[in-house]
Amino acid sequence: MRLNRISACLLAVLCFGASAPVSLALPQQAAPASPAWGLPQLMSALKQVKSASGRFIERKTLKMLSVPLVSSGTLTYIAPDHMQKVTLSPKPQRFVLDGDHVTITGGADKQSHTFSLTDDPQIAGLVEGIRSTLAGDLPTLDRFYVVRFSGNAMAWQLQLQPKDAALARFVKQIRILGSQDRIQTIDTEESNGDHSEMSITEDVRHAR
Repeated sequence: MRLNRISACLLAVLCFGASAPVSLALPQQAAPASPAWGLPQLMSALKQVKSASGRFIERKTLKMLSVPLVSSGTLTYIAPDHMQKVTLSPKPQRFVLDGDHVTITGGADKQSHTFSLTDDPQIAGLVEGIRSTLAGDLPTLDRFYVVRFSGNAMAWQLQLQPKDAALARFVKQIRILGSQDRIQTIDTEESNGDHSEMSITEDVRHAR
């Protein structure tokens, strides 16, 4: 059951963001960081986002499959700790995070499962990679990941590498690209060689 939780969170959490439409192609080399705008300024800008919602298309490449798995649905974020990902196609599934509680409904068994992040530090680290980025919470993000920033205000990139060895067994790195206070691309490389990319079209966004 615990492995199923991890797999579900990998599918639901690692591709969660709020952005304008973007290309999934990643730059070959990030631009040098501007001395006047770096990681502290990025976190401060993200912290100003009160809520956002949009639609997503995810392409997940698995070593065992010859073609990517494509899914689509809706995303909702309400600062500082509510996230919801609703997959509409190809199979309905709902992932909801409220504070420290996760509820996953649907999927292969079509059942609803609820658990607390305090009961599983590994899954907590997985969730915080995205939630802390959305909330602009650098201290929490830094607790779980080695955080590397490159670029400038108009084109930045965060590279997150898990500090915890248990989490690193599942996630090799997460790269988050964006412009100013908008996340544009989330690119996830899993430790087994699988890879996922997601594009998001923002519908509604509110800043503080």
